[in-house]
Amino acid sequence: MTFRTQTQADAKEAFVAAKKERNTYQAIHAARGLVQGEGGIRHLNFLSREIESTTNWRVPLHPLKIALLSSFSIEFAQPAIVTYGFLNGLDIKVYRGGFGQFRQEILDPSSGLYVYGPDVVVLAVEGMDWIPGLYRQFLEHDEKEIQTLVSQTREEISDLLKALRNRSGAAVLVHNFAPPNSLASGIIDGQRQAGQRQWVHRLNEALAEVCRQTDSAYVVDYAGMVGRFGAEIWYDERMRLYARAPIAADQLPHLAAEYMKYFRALRGLSKKCVVVDLDNTLWGGVLGEDGLHGIRLGNEYPGNAFVAFQQELLNLHRRGVLLAVASKNNPADVDEVFAQNKNMLLERKHFACLQIHWNAKSESLRAIAQELNIGLEHIVFVDDNPVECEEISRALPMLTVICLPDQPERYSRALLQDGLFDSLTLSSEDLRRGELYKQRDQAEALRADSGSLEQFYRSLEMEITIAPVEKASLVRAAQLTQKTNQFNVTTIRYTEAEITMRMSRPEWHLATVSVRDRFGESGIVGFLMAQASGKSFVIDSFLLSCRVIGRTVETAMLAHLCEEAGKRNLMELHGRIIPTAKNAPVRQLFQQHGFDKTAETESGESFWKLLLKERSVAWPDWMKIYASDSVSGKE
Repeated sequence: MTFRTQTQADAKEAFVAAKKERNTYQAIHAARGLVQGEGGIRHLNFLSREIESTTNWRVPLHPLKIALLSSFSIEFAQPAIVTYGFLNGLDIKVYRGGFGQFRQEILDPSSGLYVYGPDVVVLAVEGMDWIPGLYRQFLEHDEKEIQTLVSQTREEISDLLKALRNRSGAAVLVHNFAPPNSLASGIIDGQRQAGQRQWVHRLNEALAEVCRQTDSAYVVDYAGMVGRFGAEIWYDERMRLYARAPIAADQLPHLAAEYMKYFRALRGLSKKCVVVDLDNTLWGGVLGEDGLHGIRLGNEYPGNAFVAFQQELLNLHRRGVLLAVASKNNPADVDEVFAQNKNMLLERKHFACLQIHWNAKSESLRAIAQELNIGLEHIVFVDDNPVECEEISRALPMLTVICLPDQPERYSRALLQDGLFDSLTLSSEDLRRGELYKQRDQAEALRADSGSLEQFYRSLEMEITIAPVEKASLVRAAQLTQKTNQFNVTTIRYTEAEITMRMSRPEWHLATVSVRDRFGESGIVGFLMAQASGKSFVIDSFLLSCRVIGRTVETAMLAHLCEEAGKRNLMELHGRIIPTAKNAPVRQLFQQHGFDKTAETESGESFWKLLLKERSVAWPDWMKIYASDSVSGKE
């Protein structure tokens, strides 16, 4: 979040200077100031041109190819999409299908859509364009005819998604349908057995069902956006008639921001941790001045607004988002609040880390990131103090800062409105994330008390289960490719659809890795994917959750691949490492396990080979290995 401490001219000058230096985070900070300031929409074209013409940022952006298929002139949204992508660390390239040609683009196997090979396809079709009989000519049809129109539209959407899925593993975002601004029957629409609004609702339910049945297809709640911002300002009737551009220009940033919720999740950029201040953030007032019973929390305003904010934080915790505290306070006073204030919804156990002292909060945030073993770019810091927020924003520009508004009843909206924590899936591991981090802390304490690494490994009593990817584990496998950054040899992201396509091909081998130790079940923490090619077994994906790094689980995974290669009569195991800003922990994986480096590019990408007749990777003898019949293993 940018704070109103600079003019638009200052922000523009700061962006140009940061761009010249290729300083990614400073450029993002300045660009956000331009977009969020007064008249920010005027700067979208300038920013998008500058962003598209710039390469070799100091911290590389995450590439994302999107295809926009629409029934209207969606090109007007492109500057907002490119700019908002940049604000979220994405290098977005756009393909636009021909005007109103969404059907042809999907059905023609040689269309520009498939030549382009997008990562994401956005299908943005206005309801009145797709099913005019339900909109413009509603009164010309009886109920049976409307039912037929809705059923036909459902089937067409289903057929289009099937055709797209047969030719592409791209994620698909489909707009649902907003009800018409003016209902054909006026105020008696709700009195009809099935009014126009109800039929649009039924069509949206049918669309949602089709998307649930299609791998990596998601509904964009376009109807919700129109309702949230108001149809009267969302649409521009003059531009609809003049240029087939129905969405008002100043609403296009809202559409782009909605897309970002999906794009972030697909590229592993959803935030993992929210760090909160305490005074005037988690409760009203200053603990050191107002005391344990003087802070505002309870059933009356403003105390109930802070309780409502705590409820939203608790909801995030239950979704798998880590909670932490960075506060300038006396630790003993804070302990009393957690122990004695009965109006606190959040308990100490809900927080994965607490930094409570009088040092700079930027130091606290660095310590939290280190303790939780996550990048600062995955943290959101929330505070009511603009001075503290500005200090954090300047000291740690890679971190997202939310400076809370003056009114506590607006806190929840400020926290959630950008969908920073949204993900495309919610796994059992997500729901247990707080518990899993406690297990990790217990294991690290055991490591510190162990006389040697081998003693530590043996005392963990690890059990590893290697299993083929199947329907039940597909979601988690895709999620791991989208979220795992540190121990990930290539950091290539995959959708469920892309993984499904490979599951059916015999040359591919896909498996998940689950871990259990003396402290409990960690769930699925690893994923590997390799392809048989000639006499070689080529590792495509090899990744492991940071919670279990350093316990030789990776050795068991490589031993499994060696054994699987032997079953297929393959002579070599090949791997590569694509270096990123975050995957330093995996850089020595192949070297440490006896692979020979065969090549290295100027960008640092390295290629490795293990001749299986000469050597293999041995299973660690301090863990038990379990595997299903269809996946090789050792017990």
